[in-house]
Amino acid sequence: MARRQLKVVRLLEPEMCLECRFANRADVELEDGSVQRMIYCRRLDCDNWDYSSAEPARGVTVDESG
Repeated sequence: MARRQLKVVRLLEPEMCLECRFANRADVELEDGSVQRMIYCRRLDCDNWDYSSAEPARGVTVDESG
């Protein structure tokens, strides 16, 4: 994956992302080294994001299979 500033943001309506064509499930490594299963969004201008609690992420492994 190209070098990007990855951020973890809260989703306003998480269920909307489950059927979105821009969303994939991913394993996200947080700054403290822990890994969590989250949704990775390829759309960079989604209205479903809450930036107020954004925090940096170290890396993302995207599950492209479904």
